[in-house]
Amino acid sequence: MDYFAFSSIIALILAIIIGVKRCVNIGIMSMLFAFLLGKFVYDMNLGKLIVTGWPTGLFVIMMSVMLLFAFATTNDTTKILASKLAYSCRNYAKLLPWVFMLATGLLTFCGADPTVAAFMLPIALMVGDRVGLNPLILMVMIIAGADIGSAGPFSVIGVVTSGLAKEIGVDNYFAVWAATATAMMIHSLLAYFLLGGWKAKAIDGNLELEKPEPFNTKQKITLAIIALVLCMILFFKIPIGAAMLIGVAFMLLFKVSDEKLAIKSVNWNVLIMVSGTSILINVMNEVGGIKMLAQGLSTIMTPFTATTILALMGGLMTSVSSGTGVVMPTLIPTVPEIANAVGGGLQYVEYVQAIQSGAIGSVVYSPLSPLGAIALGALPDHYNTREIFTKMIFVAIIALVVTLTLNISGVFRFFI
Repeated sequence: MDYFAFSSIIALILAIIIGVKRCVNIGIMSMLFAFLLGKFVYDMNLGKLIVTGWPTGLFVIMMSVMLLFAFATTNDTTKILASKLAYSCRNYAKLLPWVFMLATGLLTFCGADPTVAAFMLPIALMVGDRVGLNPLILMVMIIAGADIGSAGPFSVIGVVTSGLAKEIGVDNYFAVWAATATAMMIHSLLAYFLLGGWKAKAIDGNLELEKPEPFNTKQKITLAIIALVLCMILFFKIPIGAAMLIGVAFMLLFKVSDEKLAIKSVNWNVLIMVSGTSILINVMNEVGGIKMLAQGLSTIMTPFTATTILALMGGLMTSVSSGTGVVMPTLIPTVPEIANAVGGGLQYVEYVQAIQSGAIGSVVYSPLSPLGAIALGALPDHYNTREIFTKMIFVAIIALVVTLTLNISGVFRFFI
């Protein structure tokens, strides 16, 4: 046995366990193990270790995306958008889940952090309560919208997955995103029809809601800048990170929100988690840990079960750690080794589809996940949170089963 490779795998497992048990950032724990093993066991140069392991390009893109939408969040642009959506469809109760899902998805697709759902959920659940919608419908569909959009090429999850996929030669990110989006759309359809979303009715044909306040000047400027950034990316082919940072500069120049508050509201926890884990993954790769992990996984796989097992692992790992920060940076680099060992003609992109659909498109509805916890906390007071908690666990299990079924059926190959 290669003890260097084995010890690097154990280090990653310990970093995850300590991070979960002690409620500390897994990225920092990963850096701790990377530095200790690199210096005292593997005899590596720590300066070089940081430079080569820290994902500079990915970090800049993620930071710029988060920072741009931090301005939109702190000046209440996203909150007023949510209120206006609820008001616009107040007399069409059956459409409420779809409208909120679409709105959340559009915001995260443009670059907003998935936690923008924290603005959507309280308003949606309040309105849904008044028209008799089962809250689980709105919880599932808004969370699905947040993650479908965030898995898009301009947002956090998409940036991470596409960057990791390119490193192993997978350029067709659309196929990966389409697989995750398909799984989550099916979850949403099941929730809507099985839980009676089509039965919702406005009270006496007219749901009374207070008309939301209009956008102020700063909020209008914010929306204009976001539109400008999207135009730069889509029509002028400016790289995502550069376009987002140009947008941030305009936000600062026009003072659309408090600079310190916006910077403070960036999800630095995720940034550090992704980057810190990448350093340990780089160490693992240097000493053969990634190769050993891939070989271990391949021993329990066949060409028929390979993608399903990877999706299951992605889902199970996400239930105790970050899909974006830990699961995908750990599993995606193993794909070439697994594919070579398993054989069967499976393409690398099929493995990446499985990993992202399992990590992002399955157990995210659990109340133990960040978005699931936000949804549970947004419930109106009269609901039995213990009962909803249990139902959300059940929903997460069903969603994982649906995602695994889609993987093993080969449906995702239609996108390649």
